[in-house]
Amino acid sequence: MTTSKFQLIMRSGPVPGKVVLIEKEETFLGRDLGNDFPISDPEISRRHARFFLRDESVYVEDLGSTNGTFLNGERISSPQQLRKGDLITLGESVVLVFDKLEETTDKTSVRPPVETVPAFEHTPPLPVPHYRPEEMEEVQAPWEYQEPAYEPPVPERAEEPVPPRKKKKAKGGLPDFVIILLVAIAVLAVVIAVTMWFMPESWWCALFFDTLPGCPVP
Repeated sequence: MTTSKFQLIMRSGPVPGKVVLIEKEETFLGRDLGNDFPISDPEISRRHARFFLRDESVYVEDLGSTNGTFLNGERISSPQQLRKGDLITLGESVVLVFDKLEETTDKTSVRPPVETVPAFEHTPPLPVPHYRPEEMEEVQAPWEYQEPAYEPPVPERAEEPVPPRKKKKAKGGLPDFVIILLVAIAVLAVVIAVTMWFMPESWWCALFFDTLPGCPVP
């Protein structure tokens, strides 16, 4: 047995997606909270439209609203029968979709026969090959364990000690420290000669205790 259920779905408006079932003989829609389907929108009248059941069909009727009720884009002035997918527009911004659902209440149903899967036949085991003794040697030869050939360990080579470097002697057979000493003496002599050359006369007199000619007499 098949039964029908009717519902309204708000496509656009204050609460898009809201669903209201039409189960009573009369279902009122409007801005007033006392309606079965209250819609808070200034374009909706306090009691805007009425949905009622008649001969297993749903009809919509405008109740003298200010902004009118439209069915699929046309304003209605008398009750109109609704069909699945009809659009009911209230004012300018509220759009409802009428939907009809059919349910089967008969619980008895015939199940499709279940196909039985045939059992697999027993397959005989595969024959085991038999080898002759000479063939067995050839077959088993690749799998026989062979000991690796013995290789004597290579002795590690000891590192040779590095001989200390010998100090090179300067040309002429003199040691390095003698050459350094001679250079220092030569530099010192040059410094003393330059100093004495530019030294004032007063220093010379003081150095030789005023014994040089030209020095002041004490």
